[in-house]
Amino acid sequence: MSFISPRGIALISVLLVSTLVCTIALGLSLVVSVHQLIMRNHRDEATLGAAANAGLELAALKIHAADWNAVLQGLVQAAGADGAPAGIRDLTGGRQLDLTAETHLLNCRGTLPCSSTQLRATTLDRPWGANNPEWQLFLYGPLSTFVPLRFPVDAYLLVWIGDDSRETDGDAGVDGGAVDGAGRNVVRVHAAALGRDGGHRVFEAELSRICRPAPGAPACLPAVRVQSRRDLRESLP
Repeated sequence: MSFISPRGIALISVLLVSTLVCTIALGLSLVVSVHQLIMRNHRDEATLGAAANAGLELAALKIHAADWNAVLQGLVQAAGADGAPAGIRDLTGGRQLDLTAETHLLNCRGTLPCSSTQLRATTLDRPWGANNPEWQLFLYGPLSTFVPLRFPVDAYLLVWIGDDSRETDGDAGVDGGAVDGAGRNVVRVHAAALGRDGGHRVFEAELSRICRPAPGAPACLPAVRVQSRRDLRESLP
């Protein structure tokens, strides 16, 4: 008749308890790791959202004194922009960004140059036909290039300017060229902030010239206001 000695029973008990403790420890470690990842993603998303909103405000500030028709024709970029509005940029983590391809994607959903037919096509996201915006890259580069930061933020800004939906002149390179001046002094802006690991946030808005009272003077000073801000993350497909 065989039996297990008390020492054998004690050994088995120790092994079972050790296995249980290890399982609990691994489970807690997994929960902590997932929680940290969620918190980091939430923090990065909030940071990129703030950066994209900053892109809208920076565009309003830098387009203030510019010739808006020249901006709409891609002839003028914001001061401090990261070189020519085309070509490859190296981002953090070894990733690369093709500015030319990103502009084509925004204008006609492809990486190849857009034809005039594609630019004027009526689609779900470009429903104005001949009055569709022809997006031109205006402000682009690391966020720290345009804003002094107390703490470093790994975000690359891309801000395009295009004609607004009020336009009726059929010319994406002219602001308010219709006889009645529809859409004059208003342009659309598309701002994207790119972060590490491919994270991004995108906002669209309109920039409108306004007249604000000048202190102590009867005349007013021209200014640019950001209005109709929209988070594209929350838009319908």
